[in-house]
Amino acid sequence: MAISYRAAALSDPGRVRPHNEDRVAHTRTPRGILWMVCDGMGGHVAGEKAAELAIQAVVDFFSRAPEEAPPRLLELALYEANEAIYKIGQLYPQYRRMGTTCVLALYTHGQVYYAHVGDSRLYLYREGQLVQKTQDHSYVQFLISQGLLTPEEAQFHPRRHVILRALGLSSRPEPEVAPEPLEVQPGDMLLLCSDGLSGMLTDEEIAAILAQPAAVEVRARRLVEAANAAGGHDNISVVLVEFV
Repeated sequence: MAISYRAAALSDPGRVRPHNEDRVAHTRTPRGILWMVCDGMGGHVAGEKAAELAIQAVVDFFSRAPEEAPPRLLELALYEANEAIYKIGQLYPQYRRMGTTCVLALYTHGQVYYAHVGDSRLYLYREGQLVQKTQDHSYVQFLISQGLLTPEEAQFHPRRHVILRALGLSSRPEPEVAPEPLEVQPGDMLLLCSDGLSGMLTDEEIAAILAQPAAVEVRARRLVEAANAAGGHDNISVVLVEFV
């Protein structure tokens, strides 16, 4: 059975931040369909500059990607994105120490390969269940993994926004590439998002919106609206993909 998809990509500044430093991408490349969410950081316009550079570098890489296995391609693409951001940061004082989180997925031959840096996430929604497939590179996630903090406590921890990895902060990035792809099936949904969504809504609240019978564009918009209704403390970015 051939599997096709419908996708929606949205980015919203939220209700508090003066600028939107998030960027999203949904594009077709010679190696497959590429989806990305980047959450920039660095103050003033540096964060959005870093996110834009990451998107551009990854899309450019996949337009001329060599013959390599998809996980290796994702790794090489993130290396190039890191180099582009780091180089600009070293050349121009206003961009010093800028960086961005990144989660990206490559859809090819019925499989989804994915990788991430930072706390932007990828979820799989299947048969009413929402499963987080990436693990945040954050301070609170480190504490959780060490048994020093519970997920419930992490929601209110004063350092819950501190991330441990990002693109552009050093010359040696540490991307995490999933070793195995997701075998998607009709009815599955893929959600890529920045912490402006995952930090405002619980997994149960996200799943309840995805369960609603509506077009993928409508459900993506409802996710953003719900995050804003919950406070909208950060920029909110969503790429939602439905496989049919």
